[in-house]
Amino acid sequence: MSLVLVVQVVLVVAAVALVAPVLVSVRGSADARRRLARARTASGEVVAVTDVGGQAVPTVRYHVGSERLETTPRTPRPSARYLVAQPVDVRYDPQDPAWMTLEAVPGDARVPGARHAVASGVVAGVLLVAAAFLQLLR
Repeated sequence: MSLVLVVQVVLVVAAVALVAPVLVSVRGSADARRRLARARTASGEVVAVTDVGGQAVPTVRYHVGSERLETTPRTPRPSARYLVAQPVDVRYDPQDPAWMTLEAVPGDARVPGARHAVASGVVAGVLLVAAAFLQLLR
């Protein structure tokens, strides 16, 4: 196997490795947007606060109908501080009530964006162009 072919394969694999997480993130963002579009509001209460990577992540208890749920937000957390026993507004998916996010004020529930999507796409494109250029040199 020639060195040029090995380099081409490495470039293509690197491009795929850059693009795959972006595609997964974009899909997750679309799912969160759909869930928030149909979301309903409920009152909840913070029952615990855990430090996850330097961020305070609240565990919230809320009720949907007769069902009592206790979970953590599924979308990026608002930059708020949470205290145990603090009342919070929950936006939950009526098709999957265990999926929820918090609102500090109405309408601020955030949809996760595709992190570094443009940069990853550009770098992946450059890698694929380099692989194609090497093919032309063969």
